[in-house]
Amino acid sequence: MTGNGTLRVLDPTYEPVVAAQGMAERPGSLNGKLVGLLANEKRNAEPLLEAVYDVLAERFELAGRRPVNKGDASRPADPQILDDLAAQVDVVITANGD
Repeated sequence: MTGNGTLRVLDPTYEPVVAAQGMAERPGSLNGKLVGLLANEKRNAEPLLEAVYDVLAERFELAGRRPVNKGDASRPADPQILDDLAAQVDVVITANGD
């Protein structure tokens, strides 16, 4: 309360800001592509990503994988992690698991 006897009420809600960026361009094939595997620290995220990679490796001649764990599942990935991964790989697969 303020000193003049009035009650100040704060509204904790907000309107989310949504950036319309569209879909990422998809490659014509995964042959020869380096695949980023972005996990989120949940227990089964990394095994799930590895399983998906293995299925893709049976169907395409992949150049390899670059596994990255962003850490805390409750927070977005650090922009530097995303920038580094994007600079190193051709495509990224992300997953969360429990």
